Amino acid sequence: MTKKYQIEIPKAALEQTDFQPGDHLALSVNHKQIDVRSARVIDQLPQIVFWWYALPAAVVTLIFYAFFCQRNAVHPIPLTGSDYSLANGTMFLGVISGLVLFITTFIVEKVKKTGPTKDFYWRSLPPLAIACGLIMVFSFSAFFWLLGQMFANASFDLYTTTVFAFVIFAAVNYVMINLAMTLTSGVVTNLLTIMIIGGMLFSMLTNSSRDWWKHNFSFLGTAENSASLQFNVTLTFSGLLMLTLVDYLFVNLQKRYRGWQVLTLRWLLYMLSACIASIGLFPNDPQFHILHDRVSMWLVYIMLILIVLVRWLLPEVTRQFLILSYVMGALMGLEYIIFKLSNYLSLTAFELLEFGLAFSWLLLLLQNIENLARFGHNLFLVKITPVEDKTK
Repeated sequence: MTKKYQIEIPKAALEQTDFQPGDHLALSVNHKQIDVRSARVIDQLPQIVFWWYALPAAVVTLIFYAFFCQRNAVHPIPLTGSDYSLANGTMFLGVISGLVLFITTFIVEKVKKTGPTKDFYWRSLPPLAIACGLIMVFSFSAFFWLLGQMFANASFDLYTTTVFAFVIFAAVNYVMINLAMTLTSGVVTNLLTIMIIGGMLFSMLTNSSRDWWKHNFSFLGTAENSASLQFNVTLTFSGLLMLTLVDYLFVNLQKRYRGWQVLTLRWLLYMLSACIASIGLFPNDPQFHILHDRVSMWLVYIMLILIVLVRWLLPEVTRQFLILSYVMGALMGLEYIIFKLSNYLSLTAFELLEFGLAFSWLLLLLQNIENLARFGHNLFLVKITPVEDKTK
């Protein structure tokens, strides 16, 4: 009875790895897929030396200590709620330190061609760095807001505050180095999601008018809202980040799938990214009102065109995705009819529902493209051959 099988690996596939003939490898089965990798677990993780993040953290901590020592040598330093608090100090210096290390690691990995960063273009670095910076700001704000609620009016002496600051700086530096060393299209998609959702929630929570929802969703980006800058910057750089993601995905996708269909899909997604960025660049203020409305309508038209034509534009599209696309398109159309013919939905509710459906479908589309791009040009044919047990 045959109990063993032999897999023949093409030479072209082996050359893209660090494996050598005779190496002992580990094989795992996950979701009916066979994954072959190094038997050493440490080889599967990014190798981050302690000093890479600890030394920059120590330097930034010294700057933090020197500033607060000169500024507030006697009084305790508040956790939050002051311009000279632990929250503001660590946010300002932590974002700078994290961004410097992210950019440095990206450049080193790109030049050495040792990690997934090598597949990104140099033009991808600015929007990726800005997106990471904005996400760090949102994360710091949420983290210290939570701490402020848990430890109201808390304050610490200079030395305790400095220790806290070092731990925060070291953690941020480690995360940013790890992010640059493991950057993939899936990670960029997650960054895009976090940036859009986090930025909008941040704008809703920090805006000056609690009755913003009585106007419309675009009110968050107008001059009447104190948090308009966060909202508009989020949309602008979300569009640029999506442009980077589309650029990366389609370069890999078009290595296998060619033709006017894929090229049309690529340019429609470029136009969609430009519309998202333009909505942030031209808020719904009086001087930009007409342009803002036009761009918003172009965004809707492009989404509808994508949903209708995805059957012909997306290679190897699945029946499940087609059904889901048409269901979402029908729901968006039904909401529009209900909004226009009745007072059941307010303008804000209509815009939020349409945004939720459109963004969810867009993420599914990008996920499908990511799968095709990931497996398209790295797909090799292998043969499984049974091996007879010679011990019998």
